[in-house]
Amino acid sequence: MIETLFTPDSGFTKGMAFPKKRKSLVFTQEELEKLQKIRKARTEEKRRTIRAGILLDAVSGKMSDQSIARAHGMNRNTVVLCVNKCLRFGWEAALGELPRTGRPRRLSDDATAWVLHCACQKPKARGYSYELWTYALLTQHIRQHCEAAGYPELRHLSRSKLHQILTQAKLRPHKVRYYVERRDPDFESKMAAVLHVYKEVEIINEGLVRGTLREAPLITIS
Repeated sequence: MIETLFTPDSGFTKGMAFPKKRKSLVFTQEELEKLQKIRKARTEEKRRTIRAGILLDAVSGKMSDQSIARAHGMNRNTVVLCVNKCLRFGWEAALGELPRTGRPRRLSDDATAWVLHCACQKPKARGYSYELWTYALLTQHIRQHCEAAGYPELRHLSRSKLHQILTQAKLRPHKVRYYVERRDPDFESKMAAVLHVYKEVEIINEGLVRGTLREAPLITIS
């Protein structure tokens, strides 16, 4: 079977054709009604409603994968993956997520956000004598307080995992720059002298405005 690729802008692409390798989707009337209901449902996850729409568009045979992807605002590979998953595992599996290979995810987004929140605080604000976090100190702090914060999965947080989290967030709490302000021991007396001059100028200006002074007894340049 030969399928011709059509585009809405140019009619069709210069006689471009390619063999249709995969099988056609086939649903019972009951399955079609369920997919229609899911696509229109407002209480369903958006991911499921979009995938239901992809399957319904694909089963009609009137749209290419590229056209379906464009209609749903996604790339073509997502459409192909959804249809192939349906052909292999059924439409219910195509609407959800299949178990992924490898180790399951250990840290939730909330736990990661809490780690970053801790890293952005000063150690002294948490009762430590250090000015800056070290990886060892921050790792220890997180392990000690994670359960109270509601993230027990961080009890075994490793230093390398902490480094990975901070690197991805572009945080370097052990490399914060500080500046040291020079303190003048005579600051108090100098400040009093400056304020005295300001007050003296204010009194002279008021006297000139009211007419109690004909001319300024002195000229102050700031």
